[in-house]
Amino acid sequence: MRQTKIWGTSYGIIGDLIMGLPLLTYFEKKYPQSYKYWAIQKKCAITAPIFLNHPLIDKIKITDEWAGFGEQDRLLMQDCDFVCEDTANHSKYNWYNEISCVEETARLAGIDDITEVLTEEEMLPKLYKWFDVGFDNPILDTYSRKNIPTLDKFDNNVAIWPFATGGKRGRSPAVKWWNMTIEELVNKGLTVYHYGRDAEPALSNSPSYIKLTSLSFFDQVKAALASQLVMGPDTGPMWVMGAYSHPAINLLTNHMKDHTDNFTALAPVNTNATNAFTPYRDGIGCNGMSPQAIAKMVLNTINTKET
Repeated sequence: MRQTKIWGTSYGIIGDLIMGLPLLTYFEKKYPQSYKYWAIQKKCAITAPIFLNHPLIDKIKITDEWAGFGEQDRLLMQDCDFVCEDTANHSKYNWYNEISCVEETARLAGIDDITEVLTEEEMLPKLYKWFDVGFDNPILDTYSRKNIPTLDKFDNNVAIWPFATGGKRGRSPAVKWWNMTIEELVNKGLTVYHYGRDAEPALSNSPSYIKLTSLSFFDQVKAALASQLVMGPDTGPMWVMGAYSHPAINLLTNHMKDHTDNFTALAPVNTNATNAFTPYRDGIGCNGMSPQAIAKMVLNTINTKET
């Protein structure tokens, strides 16, 4: 009997790929022991290492084209029994008032019964660590565990992924807001590590603020997972942190057009996250949050985690 083959893709940005992870469980329940291709657009190839060792991914395929499929991709797709659509439109422009990102991502892939097939637990995107967290140690080799680097440098460490979509006004806190919040955190004895794109501006002059955006995306993920807590808006890396269930604070605002209900629809799914929400008014969203209140929330989260 021929093994069922699935071509699964969740478009081309980090967050969408994470939102699509429950599709793997969906396909396994619908087509047991199926062979699943996990397609990642070349523009998002930096994410590939985080999907290694996922028990339901049989092959990671980086697409031939930067933002689309090429000849080899199409040949593989033709040999598959189910191909997730990549050109579907949203069910309605303000879908976020009614359903979650995970459910809408499934609909965009051509699946409209995911909530009927999967349990609430199975709807949660999940990634599996196969690596040590922290920075790489050049002395450490494949055959020895004698020189495992200490993670003491990460004591009292808060990680931030501060900007989404290039720092869109309102959706992401502004530089000034981050500066004030970081000042609150370092004054309380915390060290703040800044992850994201290298082009992002520095957010503080404090020696307890360290910008590590020049690291590769994978190294940033590993280092952030060594923190006590991560914080940021509804950006792709925060979805990654959520898939690892890492303690987090999601900074949220209803920045989408006519978003009047279901305000956690865009929140990165994370069983260990606290959602901090402020309404989006006159272009001011996350900037309306109190830096003092957010710093207090960070400390409370860290203290609760330690006790």
